[in-house]
Amino acid sequence: MLFSVGALSSLLAVARHASAAPAAAPAHFLTAVDETCLAGSAAGVWLESCEKAVAGMSGEEIWSLVTDGTLVHARSKTCLSPQGTSAAGVPLALVSCDAAGGVAKWELQGNGQVKMVQSNMCISQIGPSGAAVNAAASASVSASSTLDPSHGAALAVDGVAHADAVSLLLDFGEPVHGSVLELDFEFAPSAFSVQAAEASSENWLQLFATDSNALKHVKIPLAPAKPMSAVRLIMKEAHPTLGTMNGRKLVGVRSIRLLKWLLQPVLEPCAVAAKSHDARDKFFTVAVSGSDPQAGAALAAEMPALESADAALSSIVVELAEALPAISSCKPGGPISLRANATMQSTQRHREVGDMALDVGQEAALLEEARGTIVAARGLLALS
Repeated sequence: MLFSVGALSSLLAVARHASAAPAAAPAHFLTAVDETCLAGSAAGVWLESCEKAVAGMSGEEIWSLVTDGTLVHARSKTCLSPQGTSAAGVPLALVSCDAAGGVAKWELQGNGQVKMVQSNMCISQIGPSGAAVNAAASASVSASSTLDPSHGAALAVDGVAHADAVSLLLDFGEPVHGSVLELDFEFAPSAFSVQAAEASSENWLQLFATDSNALKHVKIPLAPAKPMSAVRLIMKEAHPTLGTMNGRKLVGVRSIRLLKWLLQPVLEPCAVAAKSHDARDKFFTVAVSGSDPQAGAALAAEMPALESADAALSSIVVELAEALPAISSCKPGGPISLRANATMQSTQRHREVGDMALDVGQEAALLEEARGTIVAARGLLALS
């Protein structure tokens, strides 16, 4: 039988969903009132938006409780077990179902808990709440330079729109499981990269890099199972129109947001977990007919082509934007003002699709930026 697992956020939610569920369900799909599901991969086990997990069609949130009590991850065919010992606070992980020494066995209890058969431990969550928060707001921030002395680097992450921080290093001081990094540029770079420091080492990993950015607001999906201790934003080249002020080329970030889930799945004594004020140890089930990994694989196979198309379009938009001043100078009356950079001033609605992170809002924003640049070029050519 197949199911996915999610932590509930309140006892009220348990009562409401329990009354609506069938008395007995042969298969299970566990979710939560705040749409938070337990997902897993070789990188670890984490909480994730149920909508995002299901839409991704990867099967990372689907599990199978077999007759011997093992909890099998449907996608990887590995089993859910604690990392190392079975002590309180130990994180959960996916291990080989044939691992030496065996794997954990689980029971679904009548009170909604998922109990480890070999001990008195249950699956619970560690952390203050199930909300997603901005981890960057409490990070130690340093900038390579600032244009305005009154605007220190910390203002780029305080949640209020400011401008002028040029390049940033965010040190979280502890491992952080981020889900998405949001960059809001005041003066957009056409070339920039984002790196993350691994929590377990001093290595820097590249999360994102582009030499043809055409947007002022960028969302970068992250693998929530991989903790990071710091993030570094490196802005290399100003955008020809989105990175200028009074004829001067600038790069500057208005704000940075690193969203993370505060709860992490761990083991906890069942009696202690049962006393939690927010029912973080409670789970409920809904039937699932099956899981087709081919559908997710088909979607994943299309993503490289979409990413290539995005990169090609962005590159063309940047090249055209670079040509606008030259086109303008050819006008008999002399240079004219370029179009107002208003296409990215409002927040776009978006939807992420699984780990493939199809952001419909960013796709629409890129098309709008391309349209605006083309219209500006055509207008200048008509006046030349």
